[in-house]
Amino acid sequence: GDFKPEEVSNVLWALAVMGEGGPNGPLDVLIDRLGARVLEVRHLLSLDHKSQLHQWMLSCEMGLVPGASLPSGVARVQQEIGEDCFKHFLGRATHESLLKQEVAAALRAVPDVEIEE
Repeated sequence: GDFKPEEVSNVLWALAVMGEGGPNGPLDVLIDRLGARVLEVRHLLSLDHKSQLHQWMLSCEMGLVPGASLPSGVARVQQEIGEDCFKHFLGRATHESLLKQEVAAALRAVPDVEIEE
């Protein structure tokens, strides 16, 4: 229970990126507990936290096998704050990652390669 909002959203987002945030995985108990903690600190979540949580919920949905349901912790977070997280995700300003910038620069240096901006 003492996870701060940023820590909770970062851990859940990282699990999603690693492909471990989905349902019926080995980390279900951890995910359920972190989901409960998210709801406890929902009033402290920043726009970035909510955006990360949206990505986590989306990755959980995408990982479902046909006929399966979301783990209870994920479903509860989605039901209670999912729409708010989605709105903040859509309203967030986008910026290119350093990796994307570096890859684009490397491709621009290759002769006869056109980069669509």
